[in-house]
Amino acid sequence: MTYQPLHRNLYQFSDAFLDPELVQVLRSGSGPEAICQMPHPQIYTFPMLRAEICTALIEEVKAFEDWCEEQDLDKLRPNSMNNYGVVLDTFGFQNCLQQMMLEVVVPFATRLFPDVGGGSLDRHHGFTVEYGVYKDLDLGFHVDASDVTLNVCLGHDFRGGELYFRGIRCESCMQTRPRPEEEFEISQVPGRAILHRGKHRHGARAITDGERHNLILWCNSSQYAASREPDRCPSWCQSSPV
Repeated sequence: MTYQPLHRNLYQFSDAFLDPELVQVLRSGSGPEAICQMPHPQIYTFPMLRAEICTALIEEVKAFEDWCEEQDLDKLRPNSMNNYGVVLDTFGFQNCLQQMMLEVVVPFATRLFPDVGGGSLDRHHGFTVEYGVYKDLDLGFHVDASDVTLNVCLGHDFRGGELYFRGIRCESCMQTRPRPEEEFEISQVPGRAILHRGKHRHGARAITDGERHNLILWCNSSQYAASREPDRCPSWCQSSPV
């Protein structure tokens, strides 16, 4: 038996997913500066998903999890740090999320993150995460297995859960201390995306009330990976004082 989708429209990416302002910017080729805010260097936010899409995606994940329990099937969790949430690519979202990466992330990352292959992103890992009083409360300090990360808050009502950032580092410099000017926190708003480098060290503060659901896309460039010199600190690493 295979899972039968609750909202079939979610599995085919289209402009109907997106905030109208974002659609206008993407279709006009205006560039990220027309819609993105930069609350801190190398961190960008913009309106992304319509409210009804956020709600439908939360419902779809819940329906899939319920089906897995009915079938006595294990759910593939997103990564080693999150105990709640699902890998969307495992039940039909692979093409949808690939298209989302190509149509939304690549046009912005081309301009914002060219030195980590922003214009040649061609692979993704797509998943949701869930936080709540009786679920995961927070997320520890880490980096993503990505070149560029798209993080979209889906809702619901919640308090706390701010993302904090502590500087961009390569693998060799990952454990260096952050400088005061690198420390930054940002609140999460349903429907709004946060776009950042995968190696921008970050974590999430504890939820104090309600539940928070997020859609995450880890995006990678095969071209950039092939060009990397693994033993050399890249130019984008901020381990040294500017």
